[in-house]
Parts: sequence; structure tokens; C-alpha cells
Amino acid sequence: MLSRARVMEITEITSNHYYLLLEDPQMARESLPGQFLHIRIRESLAPFLRRPFSIAGASPGEGTLQIIFRLAGEGTRILSSVRQGEFLDCLGPLGSGFKPLKGPVFSVLVAGGVGVAPLLFLARTLVQEQKKVVLFYGASSLDELIPVRRFLPGEIEIRRATEDGSSGFRGLVTGLFEEALKNGLKPEEIFACGPRPMLQALAEKNKGWSYPMQLSLEERMACGIGACQGCAVKISKGEETGCRLVCRDGPVFHSHEVVW
Repeated sequence: MLSRARVMEITEITSNHYYLLLEDPQMARESLPGQFLHIRIRESLAPFLRRPFSIAGASPGEGTLQIIFRLAGEGTRILSSVRQGEFLDCLGPLGSGFKPLKGPVFSVLVAGGVGVAPLLFLARTLVQEQKKVVLFYGASSLDELIPVRRFLPGEIEIRRATEDGSSGFRGLVTGLFEEALKNGLKPEEIFACGPRPMLQALAEKNKGWSYPMQLSLEERMACGIGACQGCAVKISKGEETGCRLVCRDGPVFHSHEVVW
């Protein structure tokens, strides 16, 4: 779906991260956790390509969608300067989202950096389904941690890790999660999003753990609809190995499917 979404709010939430609230009733109704929007940053030709942004939340009753993004180049710098009342050319919701198990199971979310964005949407959805949810969230330092509590209901437990030890566990979020497993944590399903090395580490560990685990991959993409083939990843299903497109077939895949 191609739409012009109205900017309702743009707020700096850390020195490097912004919260963007968009109004588009149809996209809000159709969005699912794990999907993304492909946004044209401005009407001119520069920057030429759209940018993909995970949907951090959708409120069908209010007709709004939430985006959380990190300053990472010219495109996001321009996006951070949009004003309330302006319109953004959006394509979406795109991609295949998370597929949680049925019933009130124990769900664990593992997020690295701005990869927490789609998991915020998922976490709220899981709570609505009466599931217990724990979020493991890591970043390089306290300054890089998004204030996720403001976007989550109080019953969700948040465990933080920073590489420099400035907040929570000192080390990688994968280390914090692995320590929790050793101390008796027993998830029934796991969802993760973050840098590729983090996801690869979780997928490798899960060969021994054997938990139902879904990963949301972060890849550069030009078209967002599968035409350019620029976001292909190798996937193995049974004895068959081939390429799938993150924008169309993903961004969510089962951990055992991805060939690193």
C-alpha cells in the first residue's frame, strides 16, 4: 500500500534516536509486529532510495503508527528534521512478521540497539494475548539505550546490558541472556532483532538449546518489494538451500533456517 502518512509527532528520545508518530488509519489497521514501512525521505531526488523502518507500534483505534530510528546517515538526519503536520510518502506495511505460538506461553525477546523497535510492538501484542514477557535489551552504553519502558506496559520485565557496564549487565546482551538460561530461565519461544553478529550468535547457540526462535534480520534494501533482489539471504529448509528476500519473505525467519 502506497500512502501519504501525516507526521503527528517527532521527538528526540536520546542523543542518537528519534520517535516518529505517523497518522494513517489503513496502515495502522493492517500493520503486524515484525513488518516495516519503506519511507521516501523527501520529495526531491536526494536521497533517491526509500529507507526501511521497523514498525514499533500501531494503534488502529487512533489510526497511528510508531517508528523509532537511529541517526545513521544523511537519510535519517533529514527524517529527524520533519515537522508536525508534514506528510511522508510511505510504502507498507511490508514483509512477513512474527508468528507467536498460540496460548499463554512464556515469551522472551532479545534486542540489540535500535533492533528493539519491532520487539516493542511484538511485546505489547504478546501481553494482550496473556503471555508472560521478558525483554533482554542491550546497547554499547547507557547513552545508546532507548528508554523502552515508556513504550511498554509495566508487567513486562526488562533486563539491560551495556558493553561498557554503564547500565545493567556489563557485556553483550547475548551474554546476559545466556547467564539467565544457566540460572533457570525457561522460555517457550524466543524472538530477536539486532545486529547480524548478535543474531548469528543466538542462532548458533540455539542449535544446542533447540528453542522455537524467530529472528528479524536487518539488511539494506532498495525497493522493499522484491524487485531489485538486493536483500537476498541464504535459507536452508530441510535438504533444500536457496535465497530468500528479506523485504518480501522476511524480515522474520526461524533461526534454524538462516545460513550465516
